[in-house]
Amino acid sequence: MEHGSPPANAQKPIVPWLDADSRQVDARIVALERDKSDVEAFAAMAAHELLTSVVMIDAYATTAADRLDEGLQGEAHRDIDALRRAAARTRLLVETLLHDAHSHGRPLRRRAVDVNLVLRECLTLLAPEIEARGAEVHVAELPEVHGEPALIGAVFTNLLLNALRYGPRERGKIRVDAMRENGGWCFSVQSQGPTIPVADCERIFEPYHRGRGERRARGAGLGLTICRHIVERHGGHIGVTAAGHGANRFYFTLPP
Repeated sequence: MEHGSPPANAQKPIVPWLDADSRQVDARIVALERDKSDVEAFAAMAAHELLTSVVMIDAYATTAADRLDEGLQGEAHRDIDALRRAAARTRLLVETLLHDAHSHGRPLRRRAVDVNLVLRECLTLLAPEIEARGAEVHVAELPEVHGEPALIGAVFTNLLLNALRYGPRERGKIRVDAMRENGGWCFSVQSQGPTIPVADCERIFEPYHRGRGERRARGAGLGLTICRHIVERHGGHIGVTAAGHGANRFYFTLPP
């Protein structure tokens, strides 16, 4: 071997085209991240616009009811009440999506959460729907957990709304409870209604999925999907089981 020549097994220099490919991959990653940010910004903007429209619909419906209250017949009252409930449901969905969009890509802002207070706010929001159906909501003493209050509230609100929608048209009963599980807590929302078939117990959390016999249900079919995403971000899991004949029990866990 001549003096100064590299050994036969010496590492070869980096091939220029490989280095060029690496730069292209890096550039593509940057472009994709920029596109993702643009899409998220557009989604947030669209959600805000939708929320503004829903608030205006509710405000005009309330004003119309106040101005025409004495002259309104029973059927007209029901129509305006239905309009206001539809606006409230749409507002709930948009606000939940906004909470989730703003929290995407960042750690959860965990803090001590008194679930009793969270649930009280949820029941206040759903009061018109509960009153319209004459439903009874029984709430056990609930614990304190660590999490993001707005997102935990969105889970409870969606599960309660789901129980109202698919429960009896009048005088249905809903129970909210909690129990210890693996050092954390398992919360449940149990309600009357058609028992969910075993085959649908997983699929019901998929986007836009509709179970059998849900013809009178309204909504985008995203509520349970949003609940699953929020619970999993908190490190828990969510599911549903039959709770005897004519009853379902939705549950979700939150770790310690």
